[in-house]
Amino acid sequence: MPKLREQIIPRRKLMLIGAECAIITGALFAGTSLPPLTSNPGVVLDFTGWPTWQFLLSCLTIAILCQACLSYNDLYDWKVSQNRGELPNRLMHSGGYSLVLLAMLVFLLPQLFYFPGLTDPRGETWKLILLLAVAYVAIYAFRAGFHWFFYKWNFGEQVLVFGAGTHAREIADLIHDNPMAGFEVVGLISDGSQQNGETDGVPHHEVLGAVDDLIAIGQKHRVARVVVAVEERRQTLPIPQLLAARMSGIEVEEREAMFERIAGKMAIESLRPSYLIFGSGFSKPPVAIALKRFTDLLAATVGIVVTAPFMLLVAVLIKLESRGPVLFRQERVGQDGHPFMINKFRTMRQNAEQESGPVWASTDDPRITRIGKFLRLSRIDEIPQMFNVLAGQMSFVGPRPERPFFVEELSERIKFYPLRLTVKPGVTGWAQVNMAYAASIEDTMEKLRYDLYYIKNMSFVFDLNIMLRTVGVILFGKGAR
Repeated sequence: MPKLREQIIPRRKLMLIGAECAIITGALFAGTSLPPLTSNPGVVLDFTGWPTWQFLLSCLTIAILCQACLSYNDLYDWKVSQNRGELPNRLMHSGGYSLVLLAMLVFLLPQLFYFPGLTDPRGETWKLILLLAVAYVAIYAFRAGFHWFFYKWNFGEQVLVFGAGTHAREIADLIHDNPMAGFEVVGLISDGSQQNGETDGVPHHEVLGAVDDLIAIGQKHRVARVVVAVEERRQTLPIPQLLAARMSGIEVEEREAMFERIAGKMAIESLRPSYLIFGSGFSKPPVAIALKRFTDLLAATVGIVVTAPFMLLVAVLIKLESRGPVLFRQERVGQDGHPFMINKFRTMRQNAEQESGPVWASTDDPRITRIGKFLRLSRIDEIPQMFNVLAGQMSFVGPRPERPFFVEELSERIKFYPLRLTVKPGVTGWAQVNMAYAASIEDTMEKLRYDLYYIKNMSFVFDLNIMLRTVGVILFGKGAR
């Protein structure tokens, strides 16, 4: 079964993050301690005392700040970062953000940083900026070598896909297109109707042999994992051959497990009830539920107190622009199908659905007011939902609550849709940080993939990860309508 950490921080991403953290930390540590930039050439570091650890912590803090800027510029997205034309531009933007933030922190809170090699961090901020510029150049060179190394030597876990139909080729494409996960597709194993060497022109779609050759092919290509992706399993699954592969040390897993590991969502189109029943996940320990509720109460209370002045300003702006109430209250479906009234800042003109009835939100929706467009783009309209969290009707993280009209329609048209009602709906969620608002049945199907993945892997760490990603969504207005 796939592990949550493999999706949140895939293997190669973890290596990339660790290496770049070391590059930035090392550049700051060495640059401020050695000539020509040190202003205290006689300083002797005591590696057994606290000041050295305080020095390292200062360098590490700046490194984390820079890596946050790298992340918000999508430079830990493999497809973006491997684009040689896009990489320098995004690195420059990231460097600019980090330098501005660093300068502000050094000026406003100099006590946060300890650099024994600098007599006056405020007056010598230019040295830190220069060292960060050097670090970013080193990161550019490192990334070029990093990507070349993995593409040249296929330094990853070798995967063989059992099956040669549509599902098999789709999972092979998914693995190939997401090399950050650390897997390399060596080819396909025929499930009976294909011939050796058969391919559609795509190298990783090549049929390497029949199922009887599984062990031999596995040894030849140093295969570590076989992904079963046959179209029809009834009376066709080669149990003896797969068992022999497993006994020889090769991992054997279902297509759905690999799909989850790489995509961070569930493959609803090929999902079987038995996978949900007998597979791991979907557990709700009492301790985890209590911790989630405590986190909800703490986050909602702090959020309401901090944003109270801002909510008052938003209320005034809404009233000045259009008639109607400040808050928009609407019936939504909560956990186990129980209805409740959700609170949001009103973003549409009053009685917007009086003629049209319930309809999906769309890009440039004419019903949305000017201030409403800004509130939706920044997700500020969601802030009043923290009162729903306090009332226990919602959680801070979970599937977004839908209206009864749509829930009834979607439950009839989309398989497994009612499963998303087994947990409390959330102010933000895994689907919200990965895609835009749902504007059609197809969009809702895609969001359900993410929602079921979240419900299966629900945990405090996962919730924290989603909250941090939500900050990026809010800052850059991703996915808003």
